Amino acid sequence: MLVKPLSNVILAIAPGQREFGIAVFANADLVYFSVKTVKNRKSKKLLFKEITVILQNLFDSFPVKIVVIKSVSQYQKLSANLVKIVKQIEVESKRTGLPLVEVSLEQIKSVLCNDDKTTQKRAFESLLILHPELERYWNRPNKWQNDYYAFLFSAVAVGVVYLKTHSKSH
Repeated sequence: MLVKPLSNVILAIAPGQREFGIAVFANADLVYFSVKTVKNRKSKKLLFKEITVILQNLFDSFPVKIVVIKSVSQYQKLSANLVKIVKQIEVESKRTGLPLVEVSLEQIKSVLCNDDKTTQKRAFESLLILHPELERYWNRPNKWQNDYYAFLFSAVAVGVVYLKTHSKSH
């Protein structure tokens, strides 16, 4: 069996104040996805240390070539903590020598929705066609579960949009 080298490994992140959606793509294949919960939100120093540990574990586990992050909306920018969390991700990416690209919710909706009704929900539903392994995280019975897994879907969406808009065939 011939194994392709992992030349194009993308770490996609959907940051939040409490959770992070994480998706890793290798040669356009979704090879890892999870939601990481940040526990040390009371102390900024411990928060940044925890984010650094999460990122370093991912960098050590995968030969990441680029970090793609969901950009923070105007509304989310009102949260000083979230802005600082994103800044910490940028610092760690730069320190590791990795380029960082932002993908907006508008880009996600325009790339993943193929009709006039571009919504985040429709964009996420289109991911289920591309990645049926995500089906069990979709449409959970409790609102908190749907909110929690929205970070996972956002991270996968960010990676898919980056791949679709930056592939060599375009």
